[in-house]
Amino acid sequence: MKINAQQKGILKAIRDGVDKLIASKHVPISLTKAVQNISKIENNAESDAVICETCKTVINHVIQYRRSGANKDSMKVYFKKLCKTFTDWGDTACQGYIDIEIDTALFIIDNKKNLTPDRVCAISFQAQKCSDPGAKNWSVPLPPPPKKQENKLELKYDENPLKILHLTDIHYDPLYKPGSNALCDEPLCCQSGVPVKSQDAAGYWGDYNVCDMPKHSVVDLLDHIKTKHLKDVDFIYYTGDIISHKSWTTSKDENIKTIKEIYGLFASTFVNTTIYPILGNHEPHPTDFYSPGNILQNQLSTQWIFNLSASEWSRWLPKNTQGTIRNGGYYSVLARPGFRIIALNSNFCFTSNLWLIYEDEDPREQLAWLVEELYQAEKNNEKVHILSHIPPGEILCHKRWSNQFHKIVNRFAHVISAQFNGHTHIDELRIFFNEDNSKVVNVAFNGASFTTFVGFNPNFKIYQVNPSTAMVIDYDQYIFNLTKANQYKTPPQWYKQYSFKEAYDLPDLSLTSFGDLLKKMSGDDKVLWQYFRFLVRDSDVKLKEGCNQKCLKQLLCYITAVETAQSVNC
Repeated sequence: MKINAQQKGILKAIRDGVDKLIASKHVPISLTKAVQNISKIENNAESDAVICETCKTVINHVIQYRRSGANKDSMKVYFKKLCKTFTDWGDTACQGYIDIEIDTALFIIDNKKNLTPDRVCAISFQAQKCSDPGAKNWSVPLPPPPKKQENKLELKYDENPLKILHLTDIHYDPLYKPGSNALCDEPLCCQSGVPVKSQDAAGYWGDYNVCDMPKHSVVDLLDHIKTKHLKDVDFIYYTGDIISHKSWTTSKDENIKTIKEIYGLFASTFVNTTIYPILGNHEPHPTDFYSPGNILQNQLSTQWIFNLSASEWSRWLPKNTQGTIRNGGYYSVLARPGFRIIALNSNFCFTSNLWLIYEDEDPREQLAWLVEELYQAEKNNEKVHILSHIPPGEILCHKRWSNQFHKIVNRFAHVISAQFNGHTHIDELRIFFNEDNSKVVNVAFNGASFTTFVGFNPNFKIYQVNPSTAMVIDYDQYIFNLTKANQYKTPPQWYKQYSFKEAYDLPDLSLTSFGDLLKKMSGDDKVLWQYFRFLVRDSDVKLKEGCNQKCLKQLLCYITAVETAQSVNC
């Protein structure tokens, strides 16, 4: 992409400004204006090109400054200036993030001898299509396909359907304070302060602003499920994210305390029901950081989160899962004869994980392990559900990891009956096609989120699953309206928002039916609008914002974008 004269001027101002930033007490005005001008570039491709060049300029200065002898305190000061220049987080959040993340950043600069700005920017800004000519196109070997694959479309069964409860992204905030300021100037609010206007006060049950969930709301969710639904539920999927979004103030001890508290609530509420949990990107400290296996320094390693998970999850999981959980937070369980659950730690692909810059080739050998598990399941004629926090095609999932996962799913599509995700906080689908795009071969369902962050109604799902094929037969989504709930302190009125099969007028949830649904969506905006309504769970604020033709088209694009390289083009 060619950069025009005006954009060259922006980049020159950034280069000059970043040069002066080290010695300057204040951020140069010319640098501030140049950064503001980036957001004014209307052409997406041109904007992306300028962002990539800006990133490379900044990272080059960061690496050179550290390697010229700058100590930790000097780097902290420099990072603070950069944070204030390039983000709107404010002084407190900037300082918090720097204090928490600087040791990891400096370790990578000091120990990754072949570190380049291209590498850092290609990973950190892959959504802007930044490139790294030196990137290694690593791959995970796949076994040859079997000579004959069983027909996966068979939907007959002799038993009652299994019922699986899907919870995800609770994001419990122990500091949530009803009536506090919901419209603060930090990345997470509803914890303190006096609102200027009464309508900006944090709601009792949660808030549509940048806020997470109070404990009494979490307890209400669990009590409601226990009272109204648990007797019919065979087991529960929890697809990650317990910790709140106040990532600039986390600590290892506080995260451990909160994680134990929530798993304790799960265990005491769902006494005789097995839960299959996975990790989210918010569980570790620092947030998003999952270290490679060869990082042994105690203050940098995230081994503690795997050890904690192995201990907490032992309530529900067999002993033979302990090894892989302690290795990387993933496991495989035969839930019943012929039906296997494979739980991944896909947070290793999340590009906010700074450790990917240090080592990005199949972290903790998880994908290689996944191939072996699926291969054994294939030989044993088992059907598999995959649990994964980061959904397929997530725009911030490392593109090579995403590409390899896509290939694995397509190779074992006849074994994988369904996938279940979280992270995005939206009720979305990801639909896989075969290599020539002639037919649907797999579907990933997103559990959306209990947290309202940002602007959603809380939800949970209950799937009906064919016990013979492990295919999803139907599911119901339950929500409550946050605006109405906050008018009273009485428990929220949960209700069924929709049943999938009925809402989309489908004969079944076979792969053929999902293909037909896509055709219906691409030809009828009313169907796409309904998808948007469900996606935001009839949120008052999201419905008011609406979804225009461009928005609807993008939603449709994302449904079939099952690897990052596809999502960046939506």
